[in-house]
Amino acid sequence: MNFKLIVLFVCLASVISAQGPVHKILTLQQCIDYGLKNNENIKTGKLEIDYQKQFKKGSTEIPKANVLFAQGQFNSLYKYDNSITITQTIPFPTVFTSHNALAKSYIKGAQYKLAATESDLIYQIKSAYYSLLYYYSIQDLLKKEDSIYQSFANSGKIKYESGGGSLLEKTAAEAKVLEIKNQILENEEDINTYHIQLQTLLNSDEEIDASREDLAQTPLKIGTDSTSFTAHPYLMYLNEQVNSGEKNKILERNKILPDLQIGYWNLSIYGPADYGNGPYTLSTKDRLQGVLLGVNVPLWFYPNNAKVKAADIKTQVAQSDYNYNKTMFEGQFKQAYNLYLKYQNSIQYYKSTALTSSKVIITQALKAYDQKEITYVDYLTVVTNALNIESNYLNVIYQNDLAVLKMQYLMAK
Repeated sequence: MNFKLIVLFVCLASVISAQGPVHKILTLQQCIDYGLKNNENIKTGKLEIDYQKQFKKGSTEIPKANVLFAQGQFNSLYKYDNSITITQTIPFPTVFTSHNALAKSYIKGAQYKLAATESDLIYQIKSAYYSLLYYYSIQDLLKKEDSIYQSFANSGKIKYESGGGSLLEKTAAEAKVLEIKNQILENEEDINTYHIQLQTLLNSDEEIDASREDLAQTPLKIGTDSTSFTAHPYLMYLNEQVNSGEKNKILERNKILPDLQIGYWNLSIYGPADYGNGPYTLSTKDRLQGVLLGVNVPLWFYPNNAKVKAADIKTQVAQSDYNYNKTMFEGQFKQAYNLYLKYQNSIQYYKSTALTSSKVIITQALKAYDQKEITYVDYLTVVTNALNIESNYLNVIYQNDLAVLKMQYLMAK
């Protein structure tokens, strides 16, 4: 009995293994939601915002108070005189204001950076998802080709065995079948590659697969208003770096202003004294006290001025970086839009003429070959060209989708 159970389990394991790995099937929106929730870069961006918020709380920081205790013979003949002096330096009030403004800018920059990371992740997920849809469509087409050429090979084999066909015809048909099967294997590897990419982007322990959709029917719409480039979170992040640079320059300037200083002192006094009413003796319990008010003025301005100039240069670098990336965004959009127009024309051509012709050609070629109106060479050439039309159509749809995804990304859609 135990032996039968073992055999049963082995058979079940073999069946499950033969079915291949089980993928978690998600729609595009589910993939995006999953990725935004689990991707480590997103988590890092959120932590960066929390860090900057905590950093802002330190914008009111003041230096540590200076507490000084002294003991010895310094205020009377008494050998154990003592004094306590407490001083506190406070930066000029505008330093707090500018420091707080800089901290707010850092928070805003971290928020834009997170949004840019999310936008980039969404774009990568969409690209991987549409790539899976494309290669699945190619897989279906290759299976169709395999069926057509397999029928042709079977026909060639029968003709050869019956003496009505040549060895060359039979061999050519079989070679075509093997070529298609090799293409199917290569396409499966492409599919596995995008499975891995999608799983990595989503930071998932499970293997992720796309919900099978018709690639040709994917709705993709977009406007062409290039003025919305500035709304892209990455450009907004770079622009905020410019603002942070300006605020940092203001902060460095305010640090040149004098620091304020306040203090309190208290010291013992012992020995004879006379306030005009006759001499008397002060005890160790008698003390003197007072307050201190002052300013700390820098005597050497060169380091401070250098910091201001350094902050100004950093701002210029940030501005240059923003300008460069804005130009790149505009250039990439124009390229993607030109490709989009190109592929739209091609799609219209394939839908209106080529696809219909392809189906007719494949059907008529088989009839003509069976009726010996064309040779096997003509058949292979005609059918291959017709199937290439369908393959090219799928590629045009795919490239069109990628171009639109690029435009959506650049325009923060």
